[in-house]
Amino acid sequence: MKVAVLSDIHGNYHALENCLQDAKDRGAEKFWFLGDYLGEFPYPQKTMEILYKFKEENDCVFIRGNKENYWLDRKYNPDCEWIDGNSTVGAMKYCYKYIEQKDLDFFESLPISRHVVIQGMEPVLLCHGSAENNRQKLLPNDEKTREIVENYHEKYILCGHSHVQGVVLDSDKLVLNAGSVGVPMNSVESSKYLMLESDGSQWKYDFITLPMDVDKVEEEIRQSELMEYAPFWSRSVIHVLRTGEISQGTALSKAMEIDEYKSPWYLTPDECWEKALEELGIG
Repeated sequence: MKVAVLSDIHGNYHALENCLQDAKDRGAEKFWFLGDYLGEFPYPQKTMEILYKFKEENDCVFIRGNKENYWLDRKYNPDCEWIDGNSTVGAMKYCYKYIEQKDLDFFESLPISRHVVIQGMEPVLLCHGSAENNRQKLLPNDEKTREIVENYHEKYILCGHSHVQGVVLDSDKLVLNAGSVGVPMNSVESSKYLMLESDGSQWKYDFITLPMDVDKVEEEIRQSELMEYAPFWSRSVIHVLRTGEISQGTALSKAMEIDEYKSPWYLTPDECWEKALEELGIG
């Protein structure tokens, strides 16, 4: 049995289609999705349509990432802090504009972690961040990560969130980060996902890297309404796709550092963003 594990799509439907087709070609029979389905790319409904159709036709498991929490918070919390934010949260505002009720219902139905048992195989724990907190990163060479996973019953733990594909921990527990389909870090013009294969009792793994047509993706971003909503965030995303370096969060932190008025993160001034991107070498 082969299982494809995909995380952190972030609305990059071009990359999603490519990864799903590749996994099919490799013989995947099951598909596990680890969250963050939308957030950084134009035309979010295209991603959701692909996922809904794929879910109908294939054996799929979905869990909720931290991005889904943003959309649900916006729905239920009248004091959601980013409602009235500026271009810093423009990508979130753009995305929420196109999210439909069925999408919110779908996100709300998802757990933030899931224990998966396949007959004859070692159980697997699926999580976006950690099993208790989908914003908690499981990181290599990190004592906190060791403490967290030590409390889990499962030997195999699959995660995402950091966008860095690889082995997080390999001791009595095997923690694997599937990487990011849509916006991988430490990777140039590519998409990442994970393939698992059973040998009848244990799981073998293979980290998959596929080329991404970044020219097409960038052109779509720059010509879309998203660029008007979130010009600095979008430029940062394009830079990550091209270089695999300097995450959007890092760019935001730099802009906040430059802001002498220390505005709330969601109101970071455009001029601080512009200066941050210039200092970071982001075009």
